[in-house]
Amino acid sequence: MTDSDKPSPKPLAPPSECPSQAREAVTLRAICIACALMPLLAMWVVQAELIWYTGHSTAISLFFHVTFAIFLIALANLAVQKRWPNSALSPSEILVIYVMLSIAGTLCSHDLLQIMIPMLTYPAYNANPQNRWDTLILPHLRPWAIVSDPDAISGLAVGNAWLYRAKIFLSWLKPLAFWSVFLLTLMTALFCLNTFFRQPWTEKERLSFPIIQIPMIIATQLSSLLRSKLFWTGFALTASIDILNGFHHLYPDLPEIPIVRAFEFRDYFVERPWNAIANTQVNLYPFVIGLAYFLPTDLAFSCWFFFLFFKLQLVLTSAVGVRELPGFPFPNEQAAGGYLALGLFAVWLARRHLRGVWRTIRGKPGGADESAEPMRYRTALIAFVISTGILVAGGVSLGGSPGVMLLFFGIFYLYSLAIARMRAELGPPAHDLHAMGPEVLINNAVGTESMSTGNLSAFSMFFWFNRAYRAHFSAHSMESLKIAQVRKLTARAMMFAVAIALLVGLLSAYWALLHALYVHGYSGRPAGQAFASQGWTRMEGWLSFPQEARVAATCATGLGIVFTLFLGFMRTSFTWWAWHPVGYATSTSWSMGKLWACIFIGWLAKALITRYGGADTYRKAMPFFVGLVLGEFVVGSCWGIWGAITSTPVYHFWG
Repeated sequence: MTDSDKPSPKPLAPPSECPSQAREAVTLRAICIACALMPLLAMWVVQAELIWYTGHSTAISLFFHVTFAIFLIALANLAVQKRWPNSALSPSEILVIYVMLSIAGTLCSHDLLQIMIPMLTYPAYNANPQNRWDTLILPHLRPWAIVSDPDAISGLAVGNAWLYRAKIFLSWLKPLAFWSVFLLTLMTALFCLNTFFRQPWTEKERLSFPIIQIPMIIATQLSSLLRSKLFWTGFALTASIDILNGFHHLYPDLPEIPIVRAFEFRDYFVERPWNAIANTQVNLYPFVIGLAYFLPTDLAFSCWFFFLFFKLQLVLTSAVGVRELPGFPFPNEQAAGGYLALGLFAVWLARRHLRGVWRTIRGKPGGADESAEPMRYRTALIAFVISTGILVAGGVSLGGSPGVMLLFFGIFYLYSLAIARMRAELGPPAHDLHAMGPEVLINNAVGTESMSTGNLSAFSMFFWFNRAYRAHFSAHSMESLKIAQVRKLTARAMMFAVAIALLVGLLSAYWALLHALYVHGYSGRPAGQAFASQGWTRMEGWLSFPQEARVAATCATGLGIVFTLFLGFMRTSFTWWAWHPVGYATSTSWSMGKLWACIFIGWLAKALITRYGGADTYRKAMPFFVGLVLGEFVVGSCWGIWGAITSTPVYHFWG
């Protein structure tokens, strides 16, 4: 048979179109494989992101360290399948491993425990006669919530210390016990919240969940993918770039292909008003172009459109000469309003289902079917209320007042719901909302001068899970329920796997962070120093220089809410409306500043392919864009592993 006579690989099918299969179980061996990998991946992430700042897997929606691990497992599984077919992992088992590793990845991420561990030691470490923290900050902190032992503090900050001593363990015992209960309670509340929205999102609206499409393809269609020339073309393209740039990083005399900051506006926009956007840059990350291909076209368009929209606001502000309002036109505050509106809009869209849930909880006829849920609705409601009560009580124990703490977590829940919804429906490559936690909105509204010192102290202690919102448990846990629905796994079994991932992942993250920091220290390292200090220096500013309410900033948040609701109304009312509210909410972020040009390229490629080739051509081209993603993830991960093993900075393709 000649090459021309061989059948060509079938086009890849979206996960939602996978053929129905018999109900499968979450197996013990899948759980054991995931748990065995968690400490290794946690150490990799900590070394790369926190210690050497050479890779930022948890700063994007699809963790590349988890995708790389799943890709290797799936490749090895193909070999096992040929030799011992009865011993091979099923696609569902591979996806359970993916879910558990992703859940564990949220814990050791750039936006959670990487911040908490160093910041628990920083107030006592940094207190000195010049800053007067011993009288300004330390008296307002609960001693059982932070680390105060001098040896434990200095060892973590400076490094070259030995973690495995009884004195060090005992110094961490109380604070880690308190924050572990707090963290697991927070995750329980978010999972219960997801339970109420699982059915309308996964079964009724059948949202596409773009983030999990590549892991689903790896688990279910890897053989077809590996036979595709387009896949290997995309893979080779990005792999070659990362190999060349990786060696250039080690040996600067070698050439490189510019990917990061391929074009900077500051080189050309030096005069007013255009210098207001001088920090804008064009990056050409191939993996983002690949991910953008899986985004709905209207979202991809809206991301780069609203990014330019916000930049235009800065130019106009500079041209008009508005100087009386620092921060104007408050793009981050507008984005925060956008997130709140997306959370409210998610509740509104699910209002009929939620009414049915309430009828089921009350035992009334005509309620929502709860047979496929991870837990009964009444159980979920009780657990959610109890968890919220524990969280509020935790805030009160740290000095906060009950009403303020309840408002704080109410805003946090809306943020979480918005993030889970935007990823379920549209799958933006990244979402962070830096420095716009609930405490910022509350302080903007009433002013720090009106807040008690106890509330400001509690806000500072909560900084570690509100600095940014990239690796968010709410989104990953909802995606786990979608995978369970697609692969015919019971939601209850998936909940069990998620619970194990939380427990083992938490222990793995603690070990990796403490071990790495006691060896290397955080002092002087870009991420470690920032994570340790930012929450406390902000508290110092609040206490030293109390501010009145920022009325203009609060109005900008309100404007963001109104404008986002308007965009949502227009999108649900008119099919021709091209501007998506998620694009508006996410386009002011740090990550969008790096990704907007790549999203534009991916949007343009998809628009042209679907416009002139139709759905069939879109599917045929899909392997090329999967190759762009996996080529970069595989080679970039290899560089990251090499850096972690050798304890040296290496090339990183993202960040």
